[in-house]
Amino acid sequence: MDVLESLIPPAKGYLPYYMVLTSVLAVGNALQNYLTLHYSRRLYGGQFVPNSSLPPKSATFNPEDSTKKFVPASAASNSKEARPLDQVTPLAARLFGVYTMISAIVRLYAAYNIHLAPVYNMTILTYIVALVHFGSEWAIYKTAPPAPAVMFPFFFASVGIVWMISQYNFYVEV
Repeated sequence: MDVLESLIPPAKGYLPYYMVLTSVLAVGNALQNYLTLHYSRRLYGGQFVPNSSLPPKSATFNPEDSTKKFVPASAASNSKEARPLDQVTPLAARLFGVYTMISAIVRLYAAYNIHLAPVYNMTILTYIVALVHFGSEWAIYKTAPPAPAVMFPFFFASVGIVWMISQYNFYVEV
């Protein structure tokens, strides 16, 4: 039991435990990004087709290099030749896994050093970056449809942001 108690963050309040929880969840998510695309495809399940409105390849433009090379699939844009597909690739999954692992490390470090302002501030930023990422994938890029797989990251990021901002003076030592 002493070993288990030594692993628990020593800080007052419950926020450090929340950070440990989100860190453990993030490590699991990072690892799954290296093992399978299944869960990422559930999250980023938006269907896309090649963008036929891009100009053809020329000396100054290559449609393959365009960030708009795919558009959301719809009845109007989905030709019979273009098979709808998602944008989840092994490379994208590994990159997301690395980002998620870094967030987990920052949050775990903060759980044990919550009194340090720079660490606390960086941890708030990890939740903000996650919220902006998932929000933009849902609202702007249309890769993440509103479903439980998207709502969980929204929930955890929102709770982290609100909790950390509202309790800043309770945890951070000046």
